[in-house]
Parts: sequence; structure tokens; C-alpha cells
Amino acid sequence: MDNTAARVEKLERRVEVLEALNPTAPSTPSSSARPAPIPDLRQLEGLRLRQGDQYVRGEMRGAVTYAVSANTGDKEVLWAGDHGVPGIWDLEPASLARSLAALGHPARITLVRSLLTGPKTSQDLQEVTGSGSTGQLYHHLNDLISAGVVDQTARSQYQIDRSRIAPLLVILAAAGDAARPQFSETDVTTEDEA
Repeated sequence: MDNTAARVEKLERRVEVLEALNPTAPSTPSSSARPAPIPDLRQLEGLRLRQGDQYVRGEMRGAVTYAVSANTGDKEVLWAGDHGVPGIWDLEPASLARSLAALGHPARITLVRSLLTGPKTSQDLQEVTGSGSTGQLYHHLNDLISAGVVDQTARSQYQIDRSRIAPLLVILAAAGDAARPQFSETDVTTEDEA
């Protein structure tokens, strides 16, 4: 394929992505409709243009920003987080691994989802997991508590601190995106390729 044909193909893919971002735009038939990961391209461009030590270190540059507006039951959470990509490399790997490992079991994900809607007793959580063994329940709860994800507020009473709700929702959403990417590598164009 010559250079012109390759550039046209790449532009067509970019138009598909832009049309997915704007549902009112006229669309052309597409073999694979993809949901848009970012509803506002201005936000993406703003991330790309960030400067300063927090966002640029040698060849590494960029920002990860997330915002959450959620009502998960008994409380509304509004949260925005912003991290320079170089700073993510500065985070202590063992601490990150502890948090991710604590969430790395289906029963613990079920417990976290349940606790995101509000405090629960161990009996409530036993029903949610459907586990016949209280020993298994406490094993999972202890893993979540030791990782700092869940708090035990009294005997048999558990909750997730309000300050952790938005980051946990982001982790769950990002894990879903990582497991089922919405875009292929060819859909993402770097500045050099444009």
C-alpha cells in the first residue's frame, strides 16, 4: 500500500472515532461500531499540552485525569484526580501491587461493589458473596482491610471510606477497559504519525 493510501485509511479510522464521539454527526456504515472512551476532545488536547516537571520527564510525558460523579447508594461522590505520567512511575510498586492484589479475586470485587453502596455487616456480605464459609468471607475481608481498601468500623461492620469510592470506581472501570479495549493500537495516532 502506498503512503497516500495508508494515510487515507488512517484518516478514515480517525473520522470513525470522531463520529463515535459526536452521536448527532451523520455517520457512515461501519463494520465495527465502537463506543467513545472520551466524550470531549478538548479535554484530551488539554492533557496532551500540559507542561512542567509533573507532566514531562525526558521522553516521558503526559497526564492521566479522571473525574467521577456517582451516587452509589447512601452518598453522592464528586471527585477529580490528576496525575502526571512520570509521577505514576514514581509510585511504589509494592504498594500498588498490594492494592491490585487485594482486588484480584471475584469474591473481593463482589464485596467492594457491595460496600460501595454503603456500610454492611458481615452477615450482609455473606449473603452477597453466597459463600457458605464464614472463614472464606473473613479471609477476603482481611485482605481488603490490610490493603487499606475496606475499613472495619465495629465488630462485624464494614465500609469503604468516602475518599476511596471514586478511585475504586476508576480502578474497576479501567480494569474493564483493559480487559476489553475499545480501540485498537491502529486507532490511536501519535503526533509523529498525523
